Amino acid sequence: MKLIEMIDVSRSFGEGELKIDALKKTNIAIEAGEFVAVIGPSGSGKSTFLTITGGLQTPSSGKVLINGKPFSEVNEKKRAKLRFEEIGFILQASNLVPFLTVQDQLHLANKVAKSKVDKHKRDELLKELGILELKDKFPSDLSGGQRQRVAIARALYHDPSVILADEPTASLDTQKAFEVVEILARETKMKNKATIMVTHDERLIDYCDKVFVMKDGILSERIGG
Repeated sequence: MKLIEMIDVSRSFGEGELKIDALKKTNIAIEAGEFVAVIGPSGSGKSTFLTITGGLQTPSSGKVLINGKPFSEVNEKKRAKLRFEEIGFILQASNLVPFLTVQDQLHLANKVAKSKVDKHKRDELLKELGILELKDKFPSDLSGGQRQRVAIARALYHDPSVILADEPTASLDTQKAFEVVEILARETKMKNKATIMVTHDERLIDYCDKVFVMKDGILSERIGG
């Protein structure tokens, strides 16, 4: 099942001689349980691709579907609602709220959705990620790898269809980077998510089902080594 799909999506900035084609016509579909990487040099269009996929900006042409539903074409209010329900973001810096404990980072989703805290689901998720014993700790008490595990837990807690990870290991040492990507790969399969990871670190792509290369705004699948 296609959880996220781009159909003839492009994004341009400026007009005339100043026009920049940041993302040229792109078609891609990620299925449930697929973990894909997008690699490419700085300025190649990876950020534009990711922000359009996540509904943070709209394409100049084409459309994005999420879980088979229109996403890029709906108004900002509806798109924001879909973004919250269907997408989990993991960023380069864990972006945890410094004055909230680990468990309260997850509870933010309940506050936004005005729903009850699911303690069993929360604790099972934290246990899977090896951080259950840290649930009363604050971000300042955690290592970089532990903070990224919390960020993964926060992204998964509200059960989105799609996980978008933007350089999630950039601030980690090699061992912690591999641990975080192993977790992302495992959770993608276990929970049938569609996960897109933008990364500069090609050592990590062995964990991915597919690898796409972005160059000069053109996205293409890398076949073989």
